[in-house]
Amino acid sequence: MQKSLIISLLSALLLVIFALGNSDPVVLNFFIGTVKGSLSLILLITLIIGVFIGLLLSYPTLKKLKKNILADKAEITKLKNILDEYKKEYGISKDKTPEDKPFID
Repeated sequence: MQKSLIISLLSALLLVIFALGNSDPVVLNFFIGTVKGSLSLILLITLIIGVFIGLLLSYPTLKKLKKNILADKAEITKLKNILDEYKKEYGISKDKTPEDKPFID
């Protein structure tokens, strides 16, 4: 908790120093008009838009990966149940590995 708080405060301090150093007014020309603002504000808005677009475009991949993880967990549970049934059938203790018990024909 304290580590993340320190990192957050240092990041905020660096952001303030950056904003104070880049307060020059800039003009951006778009097809529909112009935007005037400080360089740091324009960069911050651009960063936020970029992060939002990145999250939006990565959402389908994240959803697919989550689906795969859930399927894998279900398969692991199924295989654990099969293993437990096998151990019951052959009298193998859950605590001992097969190497601990000698095999007798």
